[in-house]
Amino acid sequence: MSSIHTPKLLIIGAGDFQLPLVQEAAKSCQVLLAAPVISGAFDPYISDRLICDVRDEETILAFAKKHQIDGVITDQTDIAVRSVAYVAENMGLPGIGSETGLLFTDKSRMRARMAELGIHQLENRTVASVEEAVEFFRHYGGRVIIKPLDTQGSRGVQVCASEQELRDKYPEAARWSGNGNVIVEQFATGREFVVESLVLDYDYHNLCIGDTLYFDIPDAFAAKSRIFPTTADEALRSKVLALDEQIIRGFGLRQGITHSEYIMEGDEVYLIETAARGGGVFISSDLIHLSSGLHTEQFLINIALGRQKEVPEILPQQQYCGYMAFYLPVGRVTRVEGVEEVCALPFVHRNQLGKLHAGMENREGATDKTSRLAVIVSGPTRQALMDNMAAVRRTLQIEIQAPDGSIHTPIWE
Repeated sequence: MSSIHTPKLLIIGAGDFQLPLVQEAAKSCQVLLAAPVISGAFDPYISDRLICDVRDEETILAFAKKHQIDGVITDQTDIAVRSVAYVAENMGLPGIGSETGLLFTDKSRMRARMAELGIHQLENRTVASVEEAVEFFRHYGGRVIIKPLDTQGSRGVQVCASEQELRDKYPEAARWSGNGNVIVEQFATGREFVVESLVLDYDYHNLCIGDTLYFDIPDAFAAKSRIFPTTADEALRSKVLALDEQIIRGFGLRQGITHSEYIMEGDEVYLIETAARGGGVFISSDLIHLSSGLHTEQFLINIALGRQKEVPEILPQQQYCGYMAFYLPVGRVTRVEGVEEVCALPFVHRNQLGKLHAGMENREGATDKTSRLAVIVSGPTRQALMDNMAAVRRTLQIEIQAPDGSIHTPIWE
């Protein structure tokens, strides 16, 4: 009598945003987890773990072969995408291929491919030294933004308005780049969009399109909220989605969820970056589902195991939804009230408020995307969503004592 085989699924990455995928996978698979740090929140769901850098492809491949895995996947993180592609390719498992993994995670390759496709871009150059960056700055003659080639969470991304500022900030951008090279690019200031899409057997389907609203914090480059659907009119929405489809199809993605960010300069729409994974801050796990009805984690598990044969049902936009995020100022949290009340609100979904407690020390401040805390909120109309977000802010009461003794509240704007 043969026993039923329970598939072994390797998930790479173990941050807050990978937990929903791990939880769902554990319902039908033996889950193996690879990450540099794995918190106790994952313990009930995994059968084995590998503590390593998620970019250590050979170590992860050896672990995968040892366990004879049936599939490998990640979500809501860029830095694991290459390793997922590498392991899948070397074990003959469903995946996107190593070259495609590089294309979606290296900003220089991304822009080179767009040039091949004839897609208009913001003026940019990949440079290997500060002197090359300065040369581009002098040529362009305006504000530029500098970006590491392959970081995540906007680490090292900075705006430079002068040659001296560029010289001062360049080392930080280079520090976060895998090979030390940096993209120097025209700094656009227009409206921004976020687009989530699905690909199966190279076939593209849009899931939802939203608006990005930023904190007013220099060089943080983090959204205070992303709200679905966008308020753009149908013509502009169609323009953004047509560009997204052209890019994703042109990049040759075989399967997966994509997360792309766009910005306007004048009347033109330009790609900021695209990723072969679902959007972070629970966009993939929650906001896609609230918008389109798609159970993203189940789709990702099925494609990793080669089970997804048809495009799942994608519903029209179901409701207004989004995330609202905040930073804690540097200091010690002295008061936390309203967490249980916020979590009990019917329009509040997944969140990171469980991390908050009196006595916790915050040493990072508003640096990059990774130090935010977020709450997923929904509403039947856009105004209702805004009202619900305001209710969350009123209910959640947090005080932080700064090193100089002064008292502060969270940074929401």
